Amino acid sequence: MDKKRKPGIYLLTDTGNPVEIILTWTDGQETRLPRQSPAEALMDFVEFDFSDYRSRVEGLWEEHCVFEERDEVLYADYEDFAAQAVPLAEQLHAAAPAAYWDVQHHAALAEEMTDDGEPIFASRKAFAVLTALRRPYFLQNRMRNIFEIAFADFERGTQQDRFRALEATWPGIVDRSFSVRFLPAREEAAPVGQTREYALSDLYDLCLAELSLYFQQSRQRIARCENCWRYFIPRTEAESRYCYDAADRRPCKEIGPRNMRRFRADTDGALAAYERLRRRLEERANRLELAPPGAESRLIPFDRDQYAAWLELAREAKRDYQAGRISAGEFLRHIDLQGELTPYEAERTELPPPDETPWRNCIKRDMDFVPGGRFADIALLDLREADPAWETVTAESQILHARGGHTSLHDRYRADAPEDLEVSARKLEELTSGERDAETELLARVLQAAAEISLTEEAEAEEEP
Repeated sequence: MDKKRKPGIYLLTDTGNPVEIILTWTDGQETRLPRQSPAEALMDFVEFDFSDYRSRVEGLWEEHCVFEERDEVLYADYEDFAAQAVPLAEQLHAAAPAAYWDVQHHAALAEEMTDDGEPIFASRKAFAVLTALRRPYFLQNRMRNIFEIAFADFERGTQQDRFRALEATWPGIVDRSFSVRFLPAREEAAPVGQTREYALSDLYDLCLAELSLYFQQSRQRIARCENCWRYFIPRTEAESRYCYDAADRRPCKEIGPRNMRRFRADTDGALAAYERLRRRLEERANRLELAPPGAESRLIPFDRDQYAAWLELAREAKRDYQAGRISAGEFLRHIDLQGELTPYEAERTELPPPDETPWRNCIKRDMDFVPGGRFADIALLDLREADPAWETVTAESQILHARGGHTSLHDRYRADAPEDLEVSARKLEELTSGERDAETELLARVLQAAAEISLTEEAEAEEEP
């Protein structure tokens, strides 16, 4: 029989797959969550929709008077805040019980803060409660950054590749010391059983324990869908590029390959020529097949069997080209039986490796990296232009530029996708990182000196009696 557990989060497992989570509350009651594999539990948390809960919590931060800048904040303001804030966690009780336990635990610690006599104590205490309420989506953002490092690029890799990428970025992140005990075996002759019980301090500890158990098995793997960029668990050992869900009500397994062919054609002139020629030859075969009697003589003699033979040859040449065994020119010569693609020249756009982009560097430097904290819409006026006009450099364009042009196929080809998204972002980078001319450098120094004089005067004014 289990010993009475202290309030906390407990993870029970015998083989690491599946696991059982037990939430023990301050009143001694326990909630047992449905058994899941570590991969499934991690996926549920990372893909959970906290948007409505988040908007309510952040609304208090933006609007409640307890956070206004004042010389003194009344404790009554904190009490009013707490009366509105604490009940918000109930929104998570049924849908995300582990996140709810975490909020309750840290909010209770915040509410135990005693008045230290500081004029803004009420504001500090309210912020501690707010921080507790924010934990679920802050931790979700952290886990998504961990996922990007470990799982975004390794569908063609192994568990060892995923683990090494994570350890190379944050050494020892999954090598944490959890309180563990072995539960008694069911057989009376065996004093110790195979079931292990991990005592975890909070939601983040739970996520790391699940991540550690995930890397102790190879039956399941986590991958990122190339079409929608959501994470999923492939159902087979075969390489899976697309998930089982839908984007804009179109299954990723259906629309993903189409978008991928379009992307390859957009970034590779040789593949674009291949697609044009394939459609042209297919249409010739169709016209010949559907032509009425006597009309065949006016058409190019290219029938369905010839098309099938060409397609087999072309696909083999395409595989050799994509594997780097032949050049673009050689590929085009192989597939162009009638000399329709000359000259055999083609441009190819190479995106940088995802792991070598400024975006990944931001994540590696800070696992709590939040795009909204770094990228925002910026109004830009380039005075170097003959007829300068204000333009908006969107956060979306800056993010795409920071990612080195990498994005989901769905976002790249959605109906409302803006054209030339990177152009304005490149211009902004050019203006901010390029060398200044003498006039610009002088202006920058004058503005800096003026700012320093202003700050000095303000400081002297505050010191005067």
